[in-house]
This record gives sequence, structure tokens and C-alpha cells, in this order.
Amino acid sequence: MIIYVVQEGDTITSIANKFGVAETRLIYENGIANPTDLVIGQTIVITYPNETYIVKEGDTLPKIALDHKVPIMQLYRNNSFLWDRQYIFPGEELIISYDTKESIATNAYAFPFIDKFTLKKTLPYLTYLSILNYQTLKGGEIESFYDDSELIQMTNQFGVLPLMLVTSVTFQGERNPETIYEILLNPVYAEKHVQNMLNVMKEKGYYGVNITITYLNETNQDFYLNYLKRVSTILKKEGYLLFITIDPNITVKDNQETFERVDYTKFNDLIDGAYLMKFYWGTQYGPPMPVSSIKRVSLYLDYTVQMIKPEKLNIGFPLLGYDWKLPYIKGFSEANSISLDNAIELASLKDSIIYFDEISETPYFQYAVKADKNIINHIVWFVDARTIEAIVDLVLENEIQGTGLWNIMNYYPQLWLILNSSFKIIKLIPETV
Repeated sequence: MIIYVVQEGDTITSIANKFGVAETRLIYENGIANPTDLVIGQTIVITYPNETYIVKEGDTLPKIALDHKVPIMQLYRNNSFLWDRQYIFPGEELIISYDTKESIATNAYAFPFIDKFTLKKTLPYLTYLSILNYQTLKGGEIESFYDDSELIQMTNQFGVLPLMLVTSVTFQGERNPETIYEILLNPVYAEKHVQNMLNVMKEKGYYGVNITITYLNETNQDFYLNYLKRVSTILKKEGYLLFITIDPNITVKDNQETFERVDYTKFNDLIDGAYLMKFYWGTQYGPPMPVSSIKRVSLYLDYTVQMIKPEKLNIGFPLLGYDWKLPYIKGFSEANSISLDNAIELASLKDSIIYFDEISETPYFQYAVKADKNIINHIVWFVDARTIEAIVDLVLENEIQGTGLWNIMNYYPQLWLILNSSFKIIKLIPETV
């Protein structure tokens, strides 16, 4: 795999010729919306399959899959354009396989109102799907907001295990520490919380639960430990999986990254997996900065991998960007989230150059808008293929379980191209579609 950064004067034709691949493949595999108007600094992923096949007259996908002794879903995984049409045509090239030597478990986070076509294209690349539909309330009660039945049914068909994501954080990103501590400190409420989760999982057909852990620190870690012991004992007895999503809460002081030195050694045997991930919402109130920092992720991973078994540890990272107005004014300024595709489109529209921060390993660009007689400057930070490659490298170097992806409400082709061409996606139940 090669990640190419567009230079001045490049065209999709010149890039395709440079690397000996078809233009059409570069366009659809990378989801390039404007192939005639590439952005300087934009990334393009080039892969070299292990085996390909040229479609012949009379071929069908089931026949091709049978002849090459691969599941038909592997053809869809390797050729995502197949979801966009009903037919294959003689002369076109299909990717049969990549030379993948390593395996990876992938977990994505999604709201129940995700577009079903987007979900259908994404599920072939997932091991788990954490459905964000359940909020913890006072007294251990749990509230749901949407009907997630169809989502759960689809995940099963695609060989993906649905996980019930339980959090005290609202859909707007508002936290509720009082509710958390009420459950942590009251055994009766904790028991009720677990039983409510169990009832939902049995009723809806979830395979397990993914609990978000917030405000975890050295002072309250024993309270969380006792709570997880209770959850683990009950869920394991019933045959359900238990995952946790931990917000590392890394802060910077005097140019030094610091985080809570929580002892995870006792958590290790209670859970089936842990995701190190910060949730990102529609609005960001902090100063302009990288959306994700590989340096910080690596720092926290170095710490946690000493206590949590690598086969249970996962790196989470965001699939979005933020657009800030400049200058930033503390207490007043805010940034709006932007999808990765829209970030590229915005850079193209504003004729911006995309730059790359080598420390965080994330891209950014600036642009200006004329409003009345004023010029308003903006800066956009987001992630791209280079950020994803850095995450993949951390997974390989540390031999950890995999990744957590926040979130998949938009389809981002380069992400799946990188993961799918680098790893065999772990499936724990059969794909039936």
C-alpha cells in the first residue's frame, strides 16, 4: 500500500500512470468526488491486490466467488462499488484478494438513525457495532431513544456482533457526573443498572454491552472496579460480552502531556475488550488543535498495554474534522464538526493547500471568508489516510486487538481501503447475506 500526497500539477491521470493503476479504480476506491480538481496535500491510497479477475460474458458474482473459492461477501469487501449497482460488466476488473497476513477486530460506533445504505456498505468491514441508543439515568434506570431492531438484524446478517452502548453522556455530548457517582456508590442502583442492561440485551438480541467510562481517576478507580466486577459476574453468567470505552482525558500542561495513572491490572480479567477513545460531538469549544494526536495516543497506549492484555486492547480514533473561526476567543469561540469528505470539498472550494502536522500526524488547512467589509479567517483540522496509517502501525507494533471508529454515520472509503488491504477483518459469526 502506498499513500500518495497530491502535489502541484498532479492530475488523476498522471497519478494513475505514475503508479500503474487504473484511473477508475483510484477514483472509486478513494471516493474522490472531484477527480478533475484535486487538492494539493490531499491523500490518495494506492493498493496492489494479491489476485484480480477480469469479468467475462455470462459471469455472475456467485459464479466468480465459487470459481475462486472465496465468500461472495469478500468480493463486496474488496470492490465496494458493487453496492452501487446491480450488474457486473465484461472487461471490468474485480479484486479477489489482498495479501493480508494479520487479522484485526474492528468496532464502530453509530446512532440508530444511520443511513441504511451507508451501514450496508460499512458492515462487511466490522467485527462489532456499538449502537449509541441507551442513556444511563438516575437510580440505575436506562432510557432508549430509537427503535434499533432493524440495525441489530442487519448486523447479524453481515456477521457483525451488535453491542449495546451504554453511556451517561447525552447525544449532545453533555456529561452527568452525579448520575455516574450515584450508581458507583450505591450497590442497589448498580444492581438495578446491570439488570436493566441485561433485560435490554435479552429483548433486543445484543451480544454484549459497551460501557463508556468517564471521570475515571486514581481516586475513584476502586469504585469503578467494584461496579465492573458486579457487571462482569452477571453478564458472563448469562453468556454476554463486556467491553468498556475509556476516555484517556489527556491534558497538556507546560508542553507536557499528562493523564490519570489508573491501575488497569484488576480491570483486565473482567472485560472482553477496552477501547481507548475520546468521544467527539457536533461542536468543539476548545482552541484550534489537531482532532487526534498520534503522539498522545501512542503515549497512553504505552502505559495501558503494560496492564491490559494486548489482545483485549483497542485504539479508538475520530472520523471527522472541526472548522474554527480565527482568532480564537476563549469562552466565546466554537468550532463546528465537518465530515472528512466535506473537509476535502471545502479545501477545494476555497482553493486551499492542505498541510500536515508531523507531531499529531493530522492534516489541516486555512481559508478566508469575506463578510460585509470584514475578512474572517478559518482553520480546519481533520484526519486523513496518513493518520489512519499511523493508527494501523500502532496496532501492528503493539500487537493489540484492533480499533474503535467514531463514528460511521458517513462512509469514508479510504479508511476501509487501508484496513481491508492490510488486515483480514475478524468475523465471529457467519455472514449470511
